Amino acid sequence: MTEIKKREALKAAGKQRLARYGMEQFLREVSTKCAPGSLVLDAGTGNCKHLQLFPHVRTVAMDNKPTRYRRYGEIDLAGDIHALPLKVNAFAAVINVEVLEHLAEPEQALREIYRVLRPGGRLYLIAPQGWEEHNAPHDYFRYTKYGLRYLFEKTGYRVISIAPLGGYFWYIGHRIPVAYRYLFPSKRKLVWRILEAPLRHPARFFLRTLVPYMCFYLDSIGHAEDLHAKLRVHLRKATVAVR
Repeated sequence: MTEIKKREALKAAGKQRLARYGMEQFLREVSTKCAPGSLVLDAGTGNCKHLQLFPHVRTVAMDNKPTRYRRYGEIDLAGDIHALPLKVNAFAAVINVEVLEHLAEPEQALREIYRVLRPGGRLYLIAPQGWEEHNAPHDYFRYTKYGLRYLFEKTGYRVISIAPLGGYFWYIGHRIPVAYRYLFPSKRKLVWRILEAPLRHPARFFLRTLVPYMCFYLDSIGHAEDLHAKLRVHLRKATVAVR
C-alpha cells in the first residue's frame, strides 16, 4: 500500500472513446460505494490508472509484471492472480478490470479473489464480450452474461448485477473508429502517405470523433441487450461460509 506516484494525471475519457468512457463511469460509481479508509485490491492493475479514481480508500495495486513502465503510478505487489500472495478475508472490495479474458484459468483466479475478500466483500469486474484479440498470446476468452454467471455462481459469489457497458451503438461506436488504423497504416510507404494526406485528417475527425459521438446518443434510442463490447459486474461474497 503506497501513495500513488503520479506520472500523468488521469484525464476523464470523452464520448469519442466510448469503451473507456463507459469503464470510467462504472468505476466512478464503484468508488462511491467504497467506504473511506477501506482496503481495496486492484487485481491486475496494469498502468495503475484506476487508482486515481479511489483517493479515499487504501489500495493495493497488484500486477503480474514487476518491471514495466506505468503511466499513472507504481504497483505495490507483484504476483499471480491464480495464487494471490495475500491473507484470507483481507479486502472490503476487489476491482478486476479487463483482466479475466487474459487468465488461462479464470475459475481458479475467481476462487483466489473470493478467498481474500472479507465476508460480504464486493468484486467489481469488467469483462469483454465483443473485442479484438490483444496482448497476444495471453488472450483466451470472451464472455456472455450467461457464461459469467455460471463462473461466478460456481465459485461461490452472489451475483448482484451483470449489465452491458452500453449497447449496440456503443459497440459500433468503438468498432468503426478502429477502421482508421487500417485505412491509414503508419508503416505505409512515403509515397502513399503523401497521396493520402488530404484525406487523413477529415477521415480521422469523421471516424474517431463524429461517429462515436453520434453512436453515444443513438444508443439511448436503440439499446440492444445482446450485442455489446463489455460487461460490468457487481458480485458479493457470502457473509457466512458456503458449504
